[in-house]
Amino acid sequence: MTRGAAHAEDRAAAQLLFDQGKALMAEGKVADACQKFEASAQLSQTPGVRLNLVDCWTAMGRTAGDQAAAAAARQRRDALKKQLTYLTVTVAPDAAAPGLEVSRDGQKLPAAEWGMPVPVDPGPHEIAARAPRRTSWSATQAATQPGATIMVAVPVLEDESRPAPAVSGWRVLGLASAGLGLVGLALGTGFTVEAASKKSTYQAHEGSGGQCADATCQSASHDAYASGTWSTVAFVAGGALCVAGGLLWFYAPGASTAVTPIAGPQTAGLAVVGGW
Repeated sequence: MTRGAAHAEDRAAAQLLFDQGKALMAEGKVADACQKFEASAQLSQTPGVRLNLVDCWTAMGRTAGDQAAAAAARQRRDALKKQLTYLTVTVAPDAAAPGLEVSRDGQKLPAAEWGMPVPVDPGPHEIAARAPRRTSWSATQAATQPGATIMVAVPVLEDESRPAPAVSGWRVLGLASAGLGLVGLALGTGFTVEAASKKSTYQAHEGSGGQCADATCQSASHDAYASGTWSTVAFVAGGALCVAGGLLWFYAPGASTAVTPIAGPQTAGLAVVGGW
């Protein structure tokens, strides 16, 4: 194992012992906490470890034979506090999602330490938060000023299960439907003009009694009837599509509907299934 790898393992072990010591202190198990802090200090002599060890020794209430050591420890603690930078991670009630986990530099931060100023080493520190079905969050804060207290607030994590708004999709469908409706109306107008032209042709070739006297009249009469039929189909379909487009644009965000065009030789329209 390389020296760098061994040093990294020592720091990881020291952090674990330090976190265990903090948890034991929170439970009131001072003697056990001091053992953890002492073991951590043997692996990593960081200001945070030393300060917590001094506090732990002071909290133990030394016997008469240890008064000199306790006094020296208190003096060292007071001098050290002025050189430390503190980091306070706060979690507001509305940000405390079920299952929320907060970490500092990759190490889980117990809920008991939320809102408490904790001494940290100089340099950047990453604060991260995650919770089930929520978007993870992280931020980096640099500790550069001795004696300062840095505040980092964990925000409300966004809900990953929140459905995306469907308004835009429905409105695109509404615009497409209205566009097709306008095309249908334009075709209906074209067929109407053609039907009128064919009607003029066969009327010019009608014989006595309004009967077609030749093939030109018969062909024009047939074409006029067909153009009139398609004109009706196009107008009905175009109007229905325009109406459907308007309904989709104004009312469809909360709707659950299916719109199906219907067209045939004699009929045209839309089938709308569902409810508003």
